[in-house]
Amino acid sequence: MEGAAAVLRGGFRTGHPDEAHERTEALMTGHRMTVSRDGAAFAADVRWVAGEGLGLLRFSYGAAVEIRSYPLDAFATVHLPVRGGFRAEHRGMRVRADTAYGAVFSSSGPLTMRWDAGLDLLVLKIDRVDLERELGALLGRPPDGPLAFDLEMPRAGGTVSGAAELVRSTCAAAGPEGPPPRVWAALKNAAATALLLGHPHSFTDALRAPAPPASSTVVRRVLDRAAADPARPPTAPELARLTGVSERTLRTVFHTEFGVGPVTYLRRRRLDAVHRELADLDPAGATVAEVAHRHGFAHAGRFAAEYRARFGETPSTTLASGG
Repeated sequence: MEGAAAVLRGGFRTGHPDEAHERTEALMTGHRMTVSRDGAAFAADVRWVAGEGLGLLRFSYGAAVEIRSYPLDAFATVHLPVRGGFRAEHRGMRVRADTAYGAVFSSSGPLTMRWDAGLDLLVLKIDRVDLERELGALLGRPPDGPLAFDLEMPRAGGTVSGAAELVRSTCAAAGPEGPPPRVWAALKNAAATALLLGHPHSFTDALRAPAPPASSTVVRRVLDRAAADPARPPTAPELARLTGVSERTLRTVFHTEFGVGPVTYLRRRRLDAVHRELADLDPAGATVAEVAHRHGFAHAGRFAAEYRARFGETPSTTLASGG
């Protein structure tokens, strides 16, 4: 992936909560942290690897802490305890995360976490823009609302836990310099897809819904638009907006009905209309260019080649034999 940002590694250790708080905010988002005065001493050990759109972080604070985080407007995170656990509240839901259950924090709403003493925590961080881009590709249309994940995530056999392990193991195998940008881009796509397909969220039902069957209403709207302005052939995005379905659904409808996509189908219909008109006209009173232009063919050479491929003769031959 040419021009992609490099993958960077880093980490720190400190016994000072204020230093840990300040450095962690730069990696995650703004938050307030309160360290328990009972039990183990505070001893932060933080490691991270990050590149464009994706990060993998590992936290250990030693002591029990409470973290009140600002909304995750720019990204979503998957929290996977390696040892110990924590309790969390987010968007009106509560969860106990440990080695059996992880937690997914969406890019909306504040969250509160209460980490056990001795917690060792792995965090997978995915940028919101990449999640929404991948969601749009899966839906076949831009998402029409906020992407919000269920908080509790069972880990046994989970695809998301597997994606986090794939990122971790790939980074470990890559050595100090980390994976090259093209590999990182593939890891980011794999993690985003695993989260969108492997964990429930606000668009899960839409992703699982089958593509709508061929619709006579969709086809009729396309044909009506083509007939209303034959000199200006519609584009696929225009037809999708007109019919109220995604371009993917539109292609599915036309492939089911006619074996080709809508733009190809309409182009063939326009060629047929030109052929009929040329065959009926008096050669002395019409030109091929005039007829082709009326049916939306602006490029004479391309039109002539397509016409001959479809009808086995040139447009002028058809016109000469008409009348």
